[in-house]
Amino acid sequence: MVSCETVGASRKIWITAAVVAALAAAAFLVWLHGPWRAADARAMLAELPAGDGLTVFADMRALRQSGILQRLAGEAGAESEEYRGFVAATGFEYRRDLDAFILRSEDGRRWIVAEARLDYGKLRRYFLAQGGRCVSELCSMQGSAPERQISWVRLKSGRLGMAVNPDPLAAAAFGGKAEALAWPVPETPLWLYLPGRMLAAPEGAPAWLALAVDGMRGAQWLLWSARPEGSGLDLRLQIQCADADKAKEMAGRWEGVLESLREAARQQGDRVSLPAILAEGKFQARGESAEGRWRIEWGRLEKLLP
Repeated sequence: MVSCETVGASRKIWITAAVVAALAAAAFLVWLHGPWRAADARAMLAELPAGDGLTVFADMRALRQSGILQRLAGEAGAESEEYRGFVAATGFEYRRDLDAFILRSEDGRRWIVAEARLDYGKLRRYFLAQGGRCVSELCSMQGSAPERQISWVRLKSGRLGMAVNPDPLAAAAFGGKAEALAWPVPETPLWLYLPGRMLAAPEGAPAWLALAVDGMRGAQWLLWSARPEGSGLDLRLQIQCADADKAKEMAGRWEGVLESLREAARQQGDRVSLPAILAEGKFQARGESAEGRWRIEWGRLEKLLP
């Protein structure tokens, strides 16, 4: 297995995307109700440069409308002085002004397409004030390390394209010809895609997580997605395999993982922890995919939130 690249928080402007990415990864965020206008994830994906890495999508409108974003991110004003200075200079505050984003991380490089209410003139002046430079429509500045150059460009769609990359002009790669995807884009407000080559349990991961990751070895890719359903969350995991036999084997491995979690939960009388909730999932093979599904009541999920 190849270790995942860790997604570190970038400096200054990219603190916005880093915080939001952490929210998206935290628990496959849920929301209580509500009508929401779906962001066009397919169109946003098409604006990313060619590549295949960890990809996260979040519809921030839905999270904001439900109150979940405020609950997880806290009230404005608790951030670093540096971030508050960025907000004061640009007028952009992610809790209020970020509507949707797609983030891809691959080999230490990060690419982001964001739908946001931005004053691009103020953003340009902020980069220049921080020692950055602008060439035509592209601006760049030094991040927290020499290899972490932050660059951005306003895309033809009006969205923001941003890169964190050793190349200070990396954002010029946005808006090229879109590649055909080998995986289906979920019609949900929150999802995460991971190519099989990046599968690895984080260092120091709990035993149950290491066991679950080990149960996915040999996968071509996996796709988590979440949507509201009634009073809870419908959470799905699709694991793409090489063929139907491998899919059956994968589903069997996962059922073994879930049974281990169920037994541990029974012995400990545990119904509230994340492992205990995940233990209630079901797996089955569907063609060349192994698919897991969880139906989790909001009241139980709420106890996991800070």
